[in-house]
Amino acid sequence: MALTDSPLLTVLIPVYNAAPYIVAAVRSVLSQGVDDLEVLIVDDGSTDGSVDALAEIDDPRVRVVSQPNGGLVSALNRGLDEVRGVFLARMDADDLCAPGRLQAQLDWFAQHPDAVVCGTDYELFGAMSGRVRMPRSDAACRHRLLLAGCLCGASAMMRTEVLRRTGIRFDPEFTHAEDYEFYARLSEYGEIGNIPMVGYLYRIHPGQVSDRHADAQRAAHLRIAAAHAVRVGARPLPDAVLSDLLWPDRGGVLPTAGVSTVAAARALLRDPGVETARFGARRVLEATLAARRGE
Repeated sequence: MALTDSPLLTVLIPVYNAAPYIVAAVRSVLSQGVDDLEVLIVDDGSTDGSVDALAEIDDPRVRVVSQPNGGLVSALNRGLDEVRGVFLARMDADDLCAPGRLQAQLDWFAQHPDAVVCGTDYELFGAMSGRVRMPRSDAACRHRLLLAGCLCGASAMMRTEVLRRTGIRFDPEFTHAEDYEFYARLSEYGEIGNIPMVGYLYRIHPGQVSDRHADAQRAAHLRIAAAHAVRVGARPLPDAVLSDLLWPDRGGVLPTAGVSTVAAARALLRDPGVETARFGARRVLEATLAARRGE
């Protein structure tokens, strides 16, 4: 099957030392049933044979671009510069694309001509399991953005034309929380949403970025939330309040439902809405369960 210069879809996979996982990740894309696509792999200076592992996949739709190691944000931006497709879908090298995801997202865009980005629910596997439900509608996503990311970034599909027209790229200033910042800015240019399906399988294993860089990730998150609130004309929540809602266990202190409840109430007063209430209630429940387990 020949690869055209302008396929309908580019699936961008940044890779750094993911040799045990990358072949399965790519195969999960190629088996989606969407033929008019390219799998764009940006190898960010891997040293473990990640690119060599791909030799077992004989498919002209796979394109590898290599660069010296510059980090995830650098690899993502290289991918945005290289994309050929009308649409761009994201995924990570150690995860899996769930069956039917890509076609479902393409169908959603056909029904939402003013949309710029679409995600899905996702399911955890490996060291942890469970389904994570993302907000559905444009309005619900915008409520969520005032508190946290409204998309599983690696499950997202977006219109390439918007990226080319606006020049939006991932910002290295917000490394470890780059998805939240990127999609918050992208939301200014059109409708956003999530399909109510598990479209992405997120592998949980030791050594992930969220584990190694939690403090930096949280600090960046607070800055992004405050800046986004100002940008859309909302009042930023104090850092302590948002921290109590999102990370009541910070500093090694056991989480309590009381702390999270107060933070959730303040978030709801600032931004009334079903999604704000749902998200706040979920965080209170999680804090309560964690406290009971003694975590």
